[in-house]
Amino acid sequence: MSIRLVSILSIGSIFFQISPAPSYANPGIMQETISVNDVKDAHKNWCNALLAISKAHSEGGLAKSKPLASEIIDAAYAYQFGPVAFKPTWAYGKKTFRTTKDGALSYFIGDNPKFNDPGFGIGSPGNKDYPNLKNRSPWVKCTPENFAIQIFGNTAIGMGWVHFEAADGYKSKVDKTLSYIRDDEGNLRITVHHSSTPYSW
Repeated sequence: MSIRLVSILSIGSIFFQISPAPSYANPGIMQETISVNDVKDAHKNWCNALLAISKAHSEGGLAKSKPLASEIIDAAYAYQFGPVAFKPTWAYGKKTFRTTKDGALSYFIGDNPKFNDPGFGIGSPGNKDYPNLKNRSPWVKCTPENFAIQIFGNTAIGMGWVHFEAADGYKSKVDKTLSYIRDDEGNLRITVHHSSTPYSW
C-alpha cells in the first residue's frame, strides 16, 4: 500500500490518497476511486441541503421541511447499506449516538418525542427560542472549511469546520467529520457523521 500526497491547499490543510482501493462485499458499493474534489463538493452539497431544509421550514413549517429533509437524508446518507454512525452536535446522554434514519431526521427537523430534538436544520437557537420549534431564524449561510481529506480508494474522510449564519445574525461554528462511500450509481453517501462544538478554555 502506498501513500501519495495529492495537494496542500493551505498551511495546516492536508489532502492525501491511499491506493489501491479496498474491496467490499456489498454489491451496491462502487469500486471507483473518490477524488478530493468529490469530497469537497459533497461538503458543499451538505451545506446547501441544510439551507434548503431551513428555508422550507421558514416557508411552510414541518409540513414542508419534514418531507424534504427525509428525501435529502435518503439521497445523502448510507442507510441502505446498514447503520450510519451519526453523532450530531445538539445531542446528549443516550441520544448522543444514532444509527437510524429516524434519529437523523429528528435531529434535522425535530418532531419526534423519542429523541425530543429542537431541530438543528430548521434554524438557529438564537438567545431565547431554543429549544422551541417555532419562530426560529432560518440558516442563510453554511460554509465548510476543510482541514484534512483522506481518500482510501472508494471511501473517503473529510474533517474540518462548518460555519453557520442565521437570518437574525446568529453565528455558529462546529467541528465536523464526515466519511463517505460511493454507491453503485456513483453518488457519495455518508457513513459517519460526527459533529461537536469547538472546545473553549
